[in-house]
Parts: sequence; C-alpha cells; structure tokens
Amino acid sequence: MKRFSDQNHYELLELSYNATWGEIKKAYQLAKRTYSQDSIAPYSLFDANDREMILDRIEEAYKTLIDGKKRKRYNQDILKGSPELDDRTFKDTDESTTGETDDVILLPGQITGEALKQAREKRGVSLEEIADLTKINLAYLQFLEQDHYKNLPVRVYLQSYLQQYAAILKLDSTLVVDGYLESYQQWVEKNELDEG
Repeated sequence: MKRFSDQNHYELLELSYNATWGEIKKAYQLAKRTYSQDSIAPYSLFDANDREMILDRIEEAYKTLIDGKKRKRYNQDILKGSPELDDRTFKDTDESTTGETDDVILLPGQITGEALKQAREKRGVSLEEIADLTKINLAYLQFLEQDHYKNLPVRVYLQSYLQQYAAILKLDSTLVVDGYLESYQQWVEKNELDEG
C-alpha cells in the first residue's frame, strides 16, 4: 500500500477515478470520521501531527474533487504524471459527476418532479443521499419527484426542501423553487375550484 504522502486524491479517499459527486461526499465524510481526533482506529498508528497532515490532505482532496473545474485540471495533472493511466481513465467523468451545472438544463417556468429527478440522476446522487445530507424525510423527497402535491408539507416547508434539494445538486435554487411552486400553486387552485 502506498504511503499517504504518495497517494493521489482518489486513492486517499478510496474512490474510483469516475466517482460521482455523491460518492465523493460520502468518502470524504467517512475519511474525516476515520482520522478525527475522537476516532480510536488510527490512534496507535499515527501521532497528532501525522493525523493532522492526513486530515489536511483529505480536505484538499475533497475540495479538489467536488469542484468540476478543479477536478478536470487535477485529472489532467494525474495523466501527465502517471504513465499507467491514459485518457480512458476519466472517460465517464464529466461535469455531471462533479457538481457543475452546465449539463443539467432546467428551463424557467414550471418545474416538474420528473425534471428534478432527471437532474438528480445526471448528478449521480441518490434520494437517500439527499435525505441523509439534508435530514428531509425520504418520503417527502419521493413525493416531490412524483408531483404528489397532496402529500407534500405546507408551502413554507416545501420551499425550504426545494432550496436544500437544489443546493445539494448545485442547481439554480430560485429557478427550482419558483418553477416548482408555480406547478404546485396551479394544483392548489384547481383543487379549490373542484371543491368549491
């Protein structure tokens, strides 16, 4: 096994070269827990200075891999310095797996749950990951993507959920919130008419 100082960012976080945004986030959280001051696992293997150095490298790896532009540059640097790797190493890595927004097209106007689901799947993030990161009940996230307006919480909570959902996927939160709430409002008005 390579020494920590010789490992690249992917090796340090134990990730494949084509790791998705969600996988990077999970690996980072696990690595931080593993080498934190409170963890007993590395206690006998590393002194305080070594552990601090490892945590700094973990932080640097995360900040590089989670940012689409930085990751692209880093990947190019790896290719130059590693003869065993070639262009195919990163063939599945594009902005959709690194948090960039250019590849996900959400048009202004009505935003449906299906459009949000497609954007999420392009990012390679599961609903469970969003629920874990935001602490939003998984059922609400499912209702959101299925346009089950009747089962969604009141508007103020729905707005907050949409903002958090958009933030996790690095989508334009104003576009997501306004667009989805427009569809939601039409449903509310239609139901009021039907009941009246």
